[in-house]
Amino acid sequence: MRFILDKLIYLALLLLLIVTPLPYGAVESWSTALWELAVVALLILWGVDLLIKRQLRLGGGWLAWPLLGLLLLGLFQLMPTGLTGRETITLHPFATTQTLLRIAASLGFYLLAATFLNTDQRRTVAVNVIIIVCVLIALVGIGQSFIGKALWQRGSFGPFVNRNHFAGFLVMGAGLTGGLLIGRSLRREILALYASGLVVLCAAILLSASRGGLLALGAEILFLALVVLPFTLSSGKSRPSVRSVILRSLATVLIGGAAIAGSLFLVGSEGLVRNLSQTASEVEGRLPEDERFSRRDIWQATTRLIADHPWFGVGLGAFPYAYPAYDQSSGAQRVEQTHNDYLQILADAGIIGGLLALAFILILFLTAFRAARTHHRRRRSIILGALSGCLAIAVHSFVDFNLQVTANAQLFLALAALTTRISDE
Repeated sequence: MRFILDKLIYLALLLLLIVTPLPYGAVESWSTALWELAVVALLILWGVDLLIKRQLRLGGGWLAWPLLGLLLLGLFQLMPTGLTGRETITLHPFATTQTLLRIAASLGFYLLAATFLNTDQRRTVAVNVIIIVCVLIALVGIGQSFIGKALWQRGSFGPFVNRNHFAGFLVMGAGLTGGLLIGRSLRREILALYASGLVVLCAAILLSASRGGLLALGAEILFLALVVLPFTLSSGKSRPSVRSVILRSLATVLIGGAAIAGSLFLVGSEGLVRNLSQTASEVEGRLPEDERFSRRDIWQATTRLIADHPWFGVGLGAFPYAYPAYDQSSGAQRVEQTHNDYLQILADAGIIGGLLALAFILILFLTAFRAARTHHRRRRSIILGALSGCLAIAVHSFVDFNLQVTANAQLFLALAALTTRISDE
């Protein structure tokens, strides 16, 4: 029975990675609630498994603590402290409660993934599942761009309604694939297959015309070439010369640039060029033709909001209810997110929340590089590839709210779990 439960939880995690992106990226209330219930069900199974085995096995290390801290901060925001002249710190207790449920489910998913993706075989299967899902979604998105919604009626780009979230999901898969290619852990007969998948991912990201996606992809290529590749080479049994490392890094940058250029040639660049040309207008505060809002205006209003609520914020999930008081558009723009996850955490949770987010990022990179100091090629390439995907979405989060989309947040947490050290190493 105990072995059955262990394998059942592992297979259920793989199933969540497959199905969660399908309903609009699980952004609607019903799909988010189903995801939360699924995680709760897995936690209950885990509890039963612990009772049977009578042995606590917990993965994830220090990375879970900032998430737990954010959960505790949200609970504090709901308490009748009277610190801000209101009964509670949060401006909207119901929204904060809903957000706390998502954070609790996210923490639960991360702990499940870090605990049950605990062998080389399981991690390899999970990585392949993630890459296959990303490539299939990319192919659907490419198909939609040429033949309309015949391939997927609900979504505009794959199952996603928003091109930026579509691109954000794929850049994480691209980082993971790139890490496997650079890590030299693939058999030669399947090397071309992974390389082809990476080209498909790049083409779909560029076809989405997401400027944030392009920025994240570029940062990812530089990270793979200038950080991951030298780290991989220096961790091997035979260390190459500095000159060899530099030449290989430059070659990787050139290959990455060629992949982007080739992808643009295959799928066209009109939409991306148009959106890039609108960047200057948006910086000047003029609204682009295909946008309902100006990020510049939102960010300026959000900084004023943060200045008024510096330490604890307006409450997790309460930003849409606090923003109208700072909106200069007289209600013409309906704003529910800051389109910058870093400003969002500062607005919702103040400096305390910002420090927790910073701690998460620092712990993520420190633990990943520590875990990657192994001569086991497969483990090292998975860890560094997952870290590359995490970096890409962290860069994209400067201009969008990918981490508030359930499917993207789940994939990010799965990659974070893959960066941890395997206990039997």
